Amino acid sequence: MTSLRFDERMGGWLSFDERSFNRAVLAGERAQIACRAQLRIHVADVDRFVADPELAATATGWVDCDALGGRLPIERATFNLFARAPDDRHLRMRYRLFLRDPVGHELTLSGFKVIEDDPNHDSWSDTTTLFTRLFAGHLEPGQERADAIVATGILRISLPGLVRLMASMAAGEGSVGARLRARVRFGGLFVDRVRRVYAGRWLRDAQTPWPEGDPDQPLYEGYDPGDWHHLPGRDGLRRRIVAFRADDGHPLTLHQINAYREPTRGPVLLAHGAGMRANAFYDPPVPRTIVDALVGEGYDVWSLNWRGSIDFPPHRWSLDRVARYDHPAAVRTILAETSRDELKAVVHCQGSSSFVMAAVAGLLEQVTHVVSTAVSLHPVVSRGARFKQLTVLPVSGMLSPYLDAQWGIRAPTPFAAATARYARLVRHECDDPVCKMLQFMYGSGPEVVWRHDNLEADTHAWVSREFGYAPFRLLRQVSRSARAGHIVPSERLEDLPASYVAQAPDTDARFTFMTGELNKLFLPKSQRLTYEHFDRFQPGRHSHAVVPGFSHLDLYFGSGAESATYPLILAGLED
Repeated sequence: MTSLRFDERMGGWLSFDERSFNRAVLAGERAQIACRAQLRIHVADVDRFVADPELAATATGWVDCDALGGRLPIERATFNLFARAPDDRHLRMRYRLFLRDPVGHELTLSGFKVIEDDPNHDSWSDTTTLFTRLFAGHLEPGQERADAIVATGILRISLPGLVRLMASMAAGEGSVGARLRARVRFGGLFVDRVRRVYAGRWLRDAQTPWPEGDPDQPLYEGYDPGDWHHLPGRDGLRRRIVAFRADDGHPLTLHQINAYREPTRGPVLLAHGAGMRANAFYDPPVPRTIVDALVGEGYDVWSLNWRGSIDFPPHRWSLDRVARYDHPAAVRTILAETSRDELKAVVHCQGSSSFVMAAVAGLLEQVTHVVSTAVSLHPVVSRGARFKQLTVLPVSGMLSPYLDAQWGIRAPTPFAAATARYARLVRHECDDPVCKMLQFMYGSGPEVVWRHDNLEADTHAWVSREFGYAPFRLLRQVSRSARAGHIVPSERLEDLPASYVAQAPDTDARFTFMTGELNKLFLPKSQRLTYEHFDRFQPGRHSHAVVPGFSHLDLYFGSGAESATYPLILAGLED
């Protein structure tokens, strides 16, 4: 039996207010709440450790954070190098450190590294990034609770730190040959496990870029699937998260929300835009969200996480796949869950484009009313955005499979870091790195996604968690569609037409096409063209609305949206 030890030093930022890892890093850096950890990890028996991936090593050392009282010695600690979650291509490095602050309060530092091959070249980032939470008390696995969280953040190993780690590796008992063999076996274990993870095709079920709650159950936010629970932050509302699958098998979720009583009206489906998630309709820190307004009118609200949601791992999706596989399955699921025959919908941006594509293809015959915001079948962009699509998009698409607004906080690759740095240089509307990256991703010039004057400070801070990746496959489809003057298919799928605008829409639903007067992502002309297309086949049935003073997403959570936008949405749902 030969033992082995090595030293690991990590450092980063913590926040005592934020619970999202990325937002905690941003808040911690702004507040200068630094945290360092120095560990000496002890492997008692290298052969057993290599044979059993669930076997934990022990550790000694300290955690240093002025906000916690300075340097806190580690009383006890465990370390799992490559725990399966659930197999050899989904691995976790897990750290659990038991600490005590200067006044005697027990603390647990619980951290994990996500070792998975998502569609990016980020193995270095994966193996050096520790998602970290501090809990009150000495908690074993399975005992962690949201109400016990003290601080959240991310610690990292630097390149010099990794060199020092390798140099510190030393074997204990045994002959020179046995000690050398132990070091080779341990190093071989690391290389072999990393090779298995990153040598094959990237995973479609990798972890999301920002794990929340239980890192192995990110879709349910710590709640049991399908169970009702109080909607955090919204008094008088409850929610349940329903899992289902798209027609091609892709996992999706629906968030059902009501007021602790049976709704008096039928279901309304909400579909978010690209790089967003279902929570965007009810989480904004505004007095009254669109979900509050819908529930107040008696509707049964169902907010959809379609495959472009940031609650899912990044992958290459097209509008055609969302139209063909996601929306029809979501409609069927809602109707089955509610025992209803029909529903209404409020859909935004690429959730709107894909939903309208499905509707005109005849795939949503149970839908009676649709409020489409920002864009649908006729994307029109500015000259600057078109120039950017023609010049920047082809080159960037060769260097990464997607862009991600979260690169503004945590860039996993050199390309991501360079892109985020450039966005910080050219965007001057605010000092939020996620907002800067988001504005750069989706257009040209200032105020692309919202007018900053329309957002309260709390709302602007909130958006730094709510926006993520957009695949270049989508961006290329939007670029081709803008040049063509209407949505063009990215791929040919069964039951979808060769053209979405060459024939009359195959739907009896009544549509309201809405946009903001100052929308710079998709110009207001976009929705007017789609309205005119529908009106040509069914004169007088559909409606068109332009909201003065609003842009793109501020239609939903901008100051004054409750009085300017919500009444138009509610009117579009009336019979």
